[in-house]
Amino acid sequence: MLLAALLCLSGTILALSGCGASSHLDQTGILLVDVGEPVQGRGPVGEDMAQAESDAWVFSEDHGADVGYPWVDPSTHELVVSAVTAHGRSLLEGLTYGVPHRIRDVQHGAKELRDLQDAATFFRSQGVPGGDLVIATLPDERDNRALIVINAMSRPLLDYLAAHYPPDAVAIQVDTGPYEAGPMAS
Repeated sequence: MLLAALLCLSGTILALSGCGASSHLDQTGILLVDVGEPVQGRGPVGEDMAQAESDAWVFSEDHGADVGYPWVDPSTHELVVSAVTAHGRSLLEGLTYGVPHRIRDVQHGAKELRDLQDAATFFRSQGVPGGDLVIATLPDERDNRALIVINAMSRPLLDYLAAHYPPDAVAIQVDTGPYEAGPMAS
């Protein structure tokens, strides 16, 4: 029993090792991200880095089955590009970046993550439990996940997401601040 608990704890620590300090995994395996936590690599970057990041985004969109989200790591000031498959890694290794960079291995491609973001925008109209709480979707570049922003925590929504999508492809941020509802809001 103690060994099983230690193995479980070790797995959780390993799973969180790539996440930010204030992120934590929900019991479903979905990453919970605090409001304001930097999941997109922005900050003061020079023109060369900005161009390299833009090029990496275009490349990830063109090769979304083999390549995940790129991001600029604010702690190292490196462009981090993401390989999903061996072919993706080979493609990324063949590129010239012109800035400090590294390649990381990830589980989900940019296309899969974009498809998940797009699907989440229809949760309300599809009657998904908690779908009416979705206020935004965006890339979680740091963790290579689709970030879904909701205005209140919803266990039914997290359970739905975990049942229909790989939990390690999803991040949730609960933002209870005021927001402007669009014309489709009811």
